[in-house]
Amino acid sequence: MTNWEKHPFPQGKPDHPSFGLLLAWWRRLEDDKGERAFLRRAGTLTEVMLSPSFVDLLRTLRNQGYAVSNHNHPLSKIAAIAGLSARIKAPADAGLATRMGTPKATGSTPTFSQLRMRRILACDDIEELYTLLRRALAVLDDKADLADLAATIWNWSPLDDKRPYDPRRRLAYDYYAAAPIKS
Repeated sequence: MTNWEKHPFPQGKPDHPSFGLLLAWWRRLEDDKGERAFLRRAGTLTEVMLSPSFVDLLRTLRNQGYAVSNHNHPLSKIAAIAGLSARIKAPADAGLATRMGTPKATGSTPTFSQLRMRRILACDDIEELYTLLRRALAVLDDKADLADLAATIWNWSPLDDKRPYDPRRRLAYDYYAAAPIKS
């Protein structure tokens, strides 16, 4: 495995093996309704980390050689991915931001308001992002593209970090490309 391949959930690479591991974990979770319900109800990342399913996902990634350390930051991201993935009832055919910006079936406004989207884009804390995305998934009927969601969370970083592949940029572009915004 090259150094780049050691990092799970790269943006724009939905065929990366780490997404296959996540999908297999998500499918196993479907068979364990109690554990899935526990993760769905988990209001904090600490609660998610207390779940055997979280540990299972973490071990699966580590056993395949992915760079998931014991440092708090990556564990929080894995916990957010696990907790939010458990909420997904069905896959979506479009990315999270595109679905947020797509107009509601009965109107001409985005499914997710610009204000709520800006709150997500301004968020630096993974715990807060987890809470905001839990609410977003509820609005989107708990349907999301698992690979898009995992890549967004794994690659999230504070706004101070200037990175060329910042997921916030992609979220903003996708949202505003789909949203019928009035000038």
